[in-house]
Amino acid sequence: MLEEASQADYGSRLNMLIGVDFGGTQVKAGIVENGEVVRSTSTPTRAGSSAAEVLDTIASTVLALSSKPDAVGVAIPGEVNSEGRCWRLPNVPGFEGVRIAEELAKRLLCPIAVENDATTAALGERLHGHGREHPSFLMMTLGTGIGGGLVLGHQLYPGANGFAAEVGHMNVDSSPAAPLCACGQRGCVEAYAGTRALLREYAKFGGSASEVLPIAVSARRGEEAGLKTFEMMGSALGRLLANIQNLLDLNAVVFSGGVSASFDLIEPHVRSALRAHTFAPPLAEVPLLVSELGERAGVIGAAHLTQL
Repeated sequence: MLEEASQADYGSRLNMLIGVDFGGTQVKAGIVENGEVVRSTSTPTRAGSSAAEVLDTIASTVLALSSKPDAVGVAIPGEVNSEGRCWRLPNVPGFEGVRIAEELAKRLLCPIAVENDATTAALGERLHGHGREHPSFLMMTLGTGIGGGLVLGHQLYPGANGFAAEVGHMNVDSSPAAPLCACGQRGCVEAYAGTRALLREYAKFGGSASEVLPIAVSARRGEEAGLKTFEMMGSALGRLLANIQNLLDLNAVVFSGGVSASFDLIEPHVRSALRAHTFAPPLAEVPLLVSELGERAGVIGAAHLTQL
């Protein structure tokens, strides 16, 4: 749990706050002061790298910032327990059971804190973004996968086992023909709103792309392929958020990740599905916001993990 403390307290407990955001394609690391990334670096990760190789990459990226780090917080795209042992990374195989915190501590010779990337981004947003105004919110990360982090009453809520807000793997389609998700189940929202799903849908309508940006360009041109792709994504997200709103009645939903740059193309479909599937009209009018921290949310949140 995030203990009650002023933001000034967070900046003073350690000499240097270093955060790492480990994604499916790169490792980003930064030194954070007063909610700002004052120095950063990144390293691409090779497809097919072993867990040990990825951990070496994370360590070398941190050491490029500081040869003797005081402590390091690491955000990972999957589930991890309070001791830093990984349950699994759905989009990065080979990490099942790996003691990430322990292994990085051996490499960096300092305390390590590890948390899910969306939960970490929610921490950053809680301290230095929309969370200053909205006491209870869901952070949704839109990218290769769909992640979630939950803040309730200004308190970060990772859950009893560290798996809270795994919204990307909540089901929005129970039909036998629902697309297969990377987690092994069918019909997860990630199978409709993750990057692979968007590329698949875009191709179905005759488009060709290897990343999301051309899909956004197509949609802004008014082309059917781009518009239909974002309609699919927004509708799936809206059905998911309707269930979450029916349960939690949040103050806001905050979106981050690369695809959130195109949120204006998605928002009308999210709102429409919310209005269609929530049981009370006010639930559907929850503010839908793009993170104030943008792609820095993961690094900024990770830098504060060692202070929890």
